[in-house]
Amino acid sequence: MKNVHAWKNVHLIGIGGINMSAVAKILLKAGINVTGSDVKESEITKEMEALGVKVAIGPHDERNLPHDCDGVIHTSAAPVTNPERMAAKHRHVTDINNFQWMGAWFKGKRMVVVAGTHGKSTVTALLGLMCVRADLDPTVIVGSKIPDWPDRNLRLGNSDLVILEGDEYAKHFLEFHPHALIINNLELDHTDIYPDIDELRKTFERLIRQTKIGATIVANGEYEQIHLALKPLIATRKLNVNYFGREPKLGDPVRLLQTQTRPTAGSRTPNIEPQINIVAITREDGQLNVTIQAADAKLNLNSSLIGEYNGLNLAAAALMSRHLGASDEAIQHVAKTFPGIWRRMEQVAERDGVKIFSDYGHHPSAVKAVVSAVREAYPEKRLVLCFQPHHKNRTKHLWDDFIACFDRADALVLCEIYDVAGRAASEDADITSQKLLEEIKARDIARPLEHMEYAPNPESAVDQTLKLLKQGDICIFMGAGDIDAALRAGL
Repeated sequence: MKNVHAWKNVHLIGIGGINMSAVAKILLKAGINVTGSDVKESEITKEMEALGVKVAIGPHDERNLPHDCDGVIHTSAAPVTNPERMAAKHRHVTDINNFQWMGAWFKGKRMVVVAGTHGKSTVTALLGLMCVRADLDPTVIVGSKIPDWPDRNLRLGNSDLVILEGDEYAKHFLEFHPHALIINNLELDHTDIYPDIDELRKTFERLIRQTKIGATIVANGEYEQIHLALKPLIATRKLNVNYFGREPKLGDPVRLLQTQTRPTAGSRTPNIEPQINIVAITREDGQLNVTIQAADAKLNLNSSLIGEYNGLNLAAAALMSRHLGASDEAIQHVAKTFPGIWRRMEQVAERDGVKIFSDYGHHPSAVKAVVSAVREAYPEKRLVLCFQPHHKNRTKHLWDDFIACFDRADALVLCEIYDVAGRAASEDADITSQKLLEEIKARDIARPLEHMEYAPNPESAVDQTLKLLKQGDICIFMGAGDIDAALRAGL
């Protein structure tokens, strides 16, 4: 690959993506000329234009590629047949995806990667803010927006510390060679890429092998797949593993792992045992209380976030922050003042006594965790959920989990599936939200939802959901597709 730092004129295909826009901002701040294209106008494309980027909106066209372009960065949604990518190939212009570019741009930096099936953006934001508070001056790239940062999804620092999300989709995180790593959880997802959990776990193993020798890894010990990924590598790569989790979910697998990683008699492999951090999470007076108990130290955190999943997110960020040199004061301050981030239980409106939230969750485990968190935070409230599944293939492979993930809601509007451009498969054509809703309704459970209905598109879903609301309700719009844009337009 040519030296990306030598590029003068760069074109971004899919510049309206949250990560792509961060790449554009880094290039602009480095004095590089940037152009871009996207199929739809959005808040992000308008932001790019306000920064002086010429953005072509509409069907991708080879004429969008500037004549003096010496580098193309494309989103994963742009296939090799994309006209602009084909034009780059014809003109012998280097064409790489955004993760390849980040791996090359930050090569040699002290890179901390946040990986896992869920919670990457929240953990990255928390970790970045804790390191900023501790005067570590990091560069942070987050797949969301942090309210207090001028660039929202980007913070450029002057140190060699770089904190970013590692996306497992299409094995993108293998472009990185981390100095430290967080593995927040590990569940089957992106089923068009990974046929089963074994293949996904093996890809995480490859990422672990790419971390530096002696790297610190903060890992959620509640997940068996994480133990399986780490077990053969702890001793050979001399990894400093910090497991965290709640009892009793954490205890037994860790003890098993410790036993199995001890070297046999006569072995030259060092005895490296993981550090165990027990996390206790309670909620009192509207506050989330998180206690992290290690063998020789305790850390107490208070937060306005909701849900045990956020308690674990806080623990992951706190443990890595400590490793990087942040003080407990810095960690506790960020935990207490963190307002949350864009599209992660973000309150977007309140009217007639109804709080309306938007959330990016699209995996059944994430949906279930958010719904449970809201139920526990607002036990007396009626919970109305509008959900847009993301990708037919994911919906098909996680079908049974989707059927059961809405149980603690009171009313459900199920929007038709958002199918990702370039990832549709003919064998998935008959997978629909309407069929999913029929099976949800057919379940024989003790507490069925009081109301369920289907919506053919996001605009209808928003309208139907808003009509269901009663004074004092809690309403959540969830999904990784275009349901959020429809909600904001419809309010």
